[in-house]
Amino acid sequence: MHESAVILGAGNLAASLAIAIKNAGIHVLQVYSRTLEHAQQLALKVEAEPINSLGNIKTDAAYYFIALPDDVILPMVKLLPPLNGIVVHTSGSTPITVLEPATTKGYGVFYPFQTFSRGKVVPFQDIPICLEANNSDTYTLMEQLATKLSNVVLPINSEQRRWLHLSGVFACNFTNHMLALAYKLSTEHQISFDVLRPLVEETVRKAFEGNPAHFQTGPAIRNDRQTMQRHVQMLSELNLDDLYKQLSLSIQNLAKENDR
Repeated sequence: MHESAVILGAGNLAASLAIAIKNAGIHVLQVYSRTLEHAQQLALKVEAEPINSLGNIKTDAAYYFIALPDDVILPMVKLLPPLNGIVVHTSGSTPITVLEPATTKGYGVFYPFQTFSRGKVVPFQDIPICLEANNSDTYTLMEQLATKLSNVVLPINSEQRRWLHLSGVFACNFTNHMLALAYKLSTEHQISFDVLRPLVEETVRKAFEGNPAHFQTGPAIRNDRQTMQRHVQMLSELNLDDLYKQLSLSIQNLAKENDR
C-alpha cells in the first residue's frame, strides 16, 4: 500500500505531479477527472486507470492527492468514501482544516511551490514541497514521499502557506504580467522582446543576492519626475498610466520604509 497513489485531478499541476510520482517508482493506481477524456489523457502517461466517478475509486492506496481548484476541494472531500491512506490537497491558499471531513488514515497539505502551465511537465527535483499534516505520524509518511520527489522539503503551516502563496503571486504572476506588458510595448514598436532578456536575467540574479529593494533602479527610485511624466503621457492611450503611477509610488514608499 505504501507505494501507491491516486490522483484526483488532471490539470497542469496534477500532470506534473503524477509523472513525478511515477518516476519516483510509486504506482499511480488511478487518475480521476469529471471529464473522462482528461482522466484518460493523463492516466495513459502514468499507466493508471482513468475514472470519472468517485464510486470507482480504490480505497487501499497509500496517498490521495486532491489537485483541483480551491473551491472544489471541500465538496470533493465530502464525497470521498472511507479511505485507508492519507488524503492531501495541493493548494497554496486553502487551509488544512478543509480536509477534516475525510474518513482517512490521516490528512495534510502537499504544496509544490511552482508555476505549472498547460502542456509543460515540470521536473520536481528542485521544487520546494511545503508540507503540513494533522499529526506527526502522517507528516513523517508525507515527508518520506516528498523526499523521493524533491531535494527541497520543508514544513509550512496554513498561515505561512497563505503568505507564501501571496508572495508567489507577486513574484510569479505579477512579474509575468509585467513581462507580458513589456512584450506588448516592445513588439508593437518593432523592437525584439529578446533585447530585454539580459536586463531581466540580471534583475532576477541580483534580487536573490539579498533584499531586492536594495537593488532597485529606475526613474521612480531616483524621483526623476520629468522622465516619469513622459512615461505617463506615453502610457495614457494604453490605459496603463495609472498602473505606472501606482507602481512608481509603491517603489518610493518601500524605499522610505527601508530607510527608517
